[in-house]
Amino acid sequence: MNHKPIWYLGPQEIGRNSQVFATEKEALDSAKARFNNWTQPTDFGVEETEDPVTYVRKENLDYSLKGLNQ
Repeated sequence: MNHKPIWYLGPQEIGRNSQVFATEKEALDSAKARFNNWTQPTDFGVEETEDPVTYVRKENLDYSLKGLNQ
């Protein structure tokens, strides 16, 4: 199962984007990095998804697989 970063924006709201990572660690590290730069979210995490992987996390940065394959 792949993983998507998520951000908790309020009691009933979860933010997501199009990033999907192969591992929970990559998704969590990505979510944490973005969380540390934002002011609105109150927490961060990941959710499992069957969507195809679109990103990889290396050396504390997110890389689009689309960009790497061009």
